[in-house]
Amino acid sequence: MKTLAITASLVAALSAPAFANDNLAASVGVEPGLYTVAELIQLRDALEGNDQVEAAFILNGNANPVDGAVAYEARLRQAEEDGDYAIAAYLRNSGSEVISTQSFGQNDVAARIFAELAAAD
Repeated sequence: MKTLAITASLVAALSAPAFANDNLAASVGVEPGLYTVAELIQLRDALEGNDQVEAAFILNGNANPVDGAVAYEARLRQAEEDGDYAIAAYLRNSGSEVISTQSFGQNDVAARIFAELAAAD
């Protein structure tokens, strides 16, 4: 009888965190088992505080939800502003552009060294 009582209390003790996790998940409206207890607590706090950005961050697997088109347009615009014409062409042509880094851009330090070497001749 003593063994049965110990076994029952052990099973109850081991299942309590999972039960608590399931209850917490249900209270914030997500499927049980997808998030850790810490994430569920953060999500609950974000929802209670009406922090939609934090809630979206947690619900999106701890990543900022960004539409792919928005990221693409931002990267293309940045490449054009920086004068990275090879990267801009690569993006516009869906990755079919060959990019060589052998002659890409200007390096002021290298240009100065080559000028000093040419002047030394």
